[in-house]
Amino acid sequence: MTTQMTSRQRVKAALNYQPPDRIPCNESPWPDTLQLWRNQGMPADISLADYFDFDICTMALDCSPRYEQKIISQDSQWITYQDRWGYSATKQFGKASTIHFFDQKTPDKTAWQNSKHRWQLSTDPNESARIDSASYFGHFDPYPTWPQAKNIYNDIYAQNRYMLFEVYGPWEATWRHHGYENQLMTIALDPDWLKEMAQAHIDLIIAVMKKCLELNIKPDGLLIAEDLAATRGLLFSPESWRQIFKTMINQLGQFLKQNQIDFWMHCCGNAEALFEDLIDCGLQVMNPLQANTGLNVAELTQKYKNRLAFYGNISAPKMSGPIEELEQEIKSKVQNARNGGYIFHSDHSVPPQVDFQRYQWIIKKVRQYADK
Repeated sequence: MTTQMTSRQRVKAALNYQPPDRIPCNESPWPDTLQLWRNQGMPADISLADYFDFDICTMALDCSPRYEQKIISQDSQWITYQDRWGYSATKQFGKASTIHFFDQKTPDKTAWQNSKHRWQLSTDPNESARIDSASYFGHFDPYPTWPQAKNIYNDIYAQNRYMLFEVYGPWEATWRHHGYENQLMTIALDPDWLKEMAQAHIDLIIAVMKKCLELNIKPDGLLIAEDLAATRGLLFSPESWRQIFKTMINQLGQFLKQNQIDFWMHCCGNAEALFEDLIDCGLQVMNPLQANTGLNVAELTQKYKNRLAFYGNISAPKMSGPIEELEQEIKSKVQNARNGGYIFHSDHSVPPQVDFQRYQWIIKKVRQYADK
């Protein structure tokens, strides 16, 4: 019988394909889903992680160019704002929705040359911290000071969950200020320029991480959000990714390895064409494994055993569908979790179509089938 583990030990075991005492679990419901669950009976005075006994806690790095963050307009349904990452956006207020991005700050080389100094970590001791417990996405409140950030970290880390720091990857961060369509064209027409912009982001991540380590703010793992793929495959060729991004991803991977920090990636769609390259760069965990792309964690843990672990892959649409199909989805994907290599999570974020009672049933079934 496996000795009882802390959440941190449990996730670490899974990453290393060692048997955890039980399946490690975590989840990311949309904000309106969480509010729905509160309305349906989830206690207001307990966190999601505590209620479901999840195993991962997070903090988020601000590796943005720190443009002014401000609300342009807002009503009961919509919000339009300028973001510190270098874009403006319109989205539904307080709900998961499609986001319209516009007014990117570096559409051309002149704009980039005039603004690239923003990717330097300030030496000003009074500058606010580059880390917080709140997400870096739509972060409107002021960032804490570095001493305050250290206290926040200490409180979260003391929960003994696996601590994951999150930040945009170089592809994702760069198109935010350069523009999505612009970036696809730049890949084809001026890859060296895109490489320069993306490298600036990687350099800032490493600088911020070094600052954190100096203050004993150390995570167990770093996750980069890097949506490189769609349902049928990569957004651009593997050759272009290798030409532009592989060296800098390897640089980040080596830095993390030297500091004994695990390397995670979130990438929607099917990016399996890059899995071997990412393993070469030191990647240890892939998320969210979008189920409708053909990715299946039961197969992936066999194919990449002891080289790459997986986090996700439970179909979010099936979570609100016929109960028999959902049960088969859970059973087929978690029943080998006791062998390591897998952490339970949806294949993106849980939508509000999944009510509180249904999600309670899901977690019960996940733990039931994983422990058989």
